[in-house]
Amino acid sequence: MWNIFEYPFVGFGIAIISMIGLWIFGAFRPEKKRKWHFAVPFVIIGLAFAVAYLVQTDKEKIQAAINKGIKAFRAQDIQPIKEIIADDYRDTAHSSKEFIIAYCQALFETATVDRITLYSRQTKIENDKATFTAEALVKFSESSQIAQMGKPLLLVKARFNFKKTPDKRWLINGSEILELDRQSVSWNQLHN
Repeated sequence: MWNIFEYPFVGFGIAIISMIGLWIFGAFRPEKKRKWHFAVPFVIIGLAFAVAYLVQTDKEKIQAAINKGIKAFRAQDIQPIKEIIADDYRDTAHSSKEFIIAYCQALFETATVDRITLYSRQTKIENDKATFTAEALVKFSESSQIAQMGKPLLLVKARFNFKKTPDKRWLINGSEILELDRQSVSWNQLHN
């Protein structure tokens, strides 16, 4: 089912149906026809776009957190990354938020990124937990140690686990690297 908070065109469809309904109503009951009836579909369209713009869904909040992390990684700014990681973060190689933050800071030394392009993304939300799986092409800058080793592009597939906080924010509380250049890997293999 389409969600009006994500797809304003649902409201556009409702507006067309209401326009047809009002037209039929006016044809059968011309004495009840009013001049303002023609404005109803336009009001519905306006409201649909306003609701889609003003209300941020859980899926949009998760995507915003991912985009914030990508921007921070490109800018090599650790503060926004700290903001999107939960205090109870844990994965197979990092037992706390502090360890994943330290890993990110160490990665800034060797992996200067020019661009990260998401190719596929899948979000599954169940109550206050969510999983975001994405495949991205990472282009390293020429000054990056990884690019200098002959690897300027890297295809990465990763899974991020999110939890919803009481203030309705979504924070990353776990992650896993699934593939690098279509080869299965894990955090433990990257740390060895």
